[in-house]
Amino acid sequence: MNKLMNWMEQVLVPLANRFSQNSILKTMSQGAMSLLAVIMVGSIFSILNGIPWEPYTAFLETTKLNVVFGFIPAVTTELLGLYMAYSVGRAGAQNFMLPEKSFTCGILSLVCYLLLVPIDAAEGITSIQTKYLGTQGIFVALLGGILSSWLVCWIIKKKITIKMPSGVPPMVGDSFAALIPAFLVIVLFAIIKLLFLATPYGNPIDCIYSIIQTPLQALTSSLPAFLLLILIAQVLWFFGVHGSYSVLPILFPMWIGYAAENTANAAAGLPINHILNAGMWDLACLGGAGATIGLVIWLCFFAKSTQYKDFGRLTFPCGVFGVNEPVIFGLPVMLNPIMIIPFVFAPIVIVSLGYFLISIGLVGAPVGLIGAGSIPPFLHGLANGSLTFAIYELVAIVISMIIYYPFFRLIDQRALKEEEESEEAHA
Repeated sequence: MNKLMNWMEQVLVPLANRFSQNSILKTMSQGAMSLLAVIMVGSIFSILNGIPWEPYTAFLETTKLNVVFGFIPAVTTELLGLYMAYSVGRAGAQNFMLPEKSFTCGILSLVCYLLLVPIDAAEGITSIQTKYLGTQGIFVALLGGILSSWLVCWIIKKKITIKMPSGVPPMVGDSFAALIPAFLVIVLFAIIKLLFLATPYGNPIDCIYSIIQTPLQALTSSLPAFLLLILIAQVLWFFGVHGSYSVLPILFPMWIGYAAENTANAAAGLPINHILNAGMWDLACLGGAGATIGLVIWLCFFAKSTQYKDFGRLTFPCGVFGVNEPVIFGLPVMLNPIMIIPFVFAPIVIVSLGYFLISIGLVGAPVGLIGAGSIPPFLHGLANGSLTFAIYELVAIVISMIIYYPFFRLIDQRALKEEEESEEAHA
């Protein structure tokens, strides 16, 4: 363990420091972390509205609380791309050395993002599909926010602005100073939109997801292919792209058929034919993408730094129900070179071992219940018709904790050291 920690200190920490000093990556990270409150609130109400207990759901329907609980995620986590566009643009101004233009860059980034989102018009009604404003649009929001804020800052630094007489109030002067940068940036993004309209995709968001998904269409349901899909999803999450949105559309058509056949076999007392089903994907996502359940347990119950202890207490309840956007964007895991190793490695190990135990008959295969990812571990296994699979989910939590431990310890020790140095400086 000491050798591993020394290697991480000598290799990963310097790499992380170089990453953290890069203005573009700082813009992405700060823009994402600033949305932690929005993500947390949306995640909590998603959990409250998704608990699959019939008396509870009946109570929600009777009291109409299900409407309220459903509306809050609809305007928080399901509009994350929209908020990300503003927050990244605002962070860009700060990292490109023009913090006084933060609001301008944030608003222009938001405008540019909306320019790239497809607009529907039917029967005199103009509308935007909200799917483009949520997590599906995060990658475009990140790129658009960085590009627009960098261009605004570059144009202003080159003094390509309208200069008003000295007697003009500062508010009026600032508005005119932003006019030329705003015009040039908006025109550029309008041209980008026109270019995408000339393609079969129609917009950059669909283009990105089509390009990502098309090479995956040839993959089958074999274990190597299943693990490859998990790997691709984790890498996409690391770069801020919703990995599940890219991978799951390929698997859902197969899973629907698998679930029906597996359920019929289970009812008849026959073996489960299709092992690599939705239940196995949920196994890879214990606590959310990256099987981060082990990480949030360490953070919540064993962190020594105040920063991560408080963060763990907030994120642990979400992790139990398979929601970990707060961890991905708030810790963050995204663009964090220290966390990429366990984030990719943990789900692959857990699924591989589970598949092996199922193959030799020690663990019963799940039937592949679709949409059960928010059910807590063990109960999820029972819902999939296998007590031994439920027990293995508890074992998988321990495996996740073991894999994440050295990386948790590293970030916790660094945070604790920074807190101690801060206390000494203020003493």
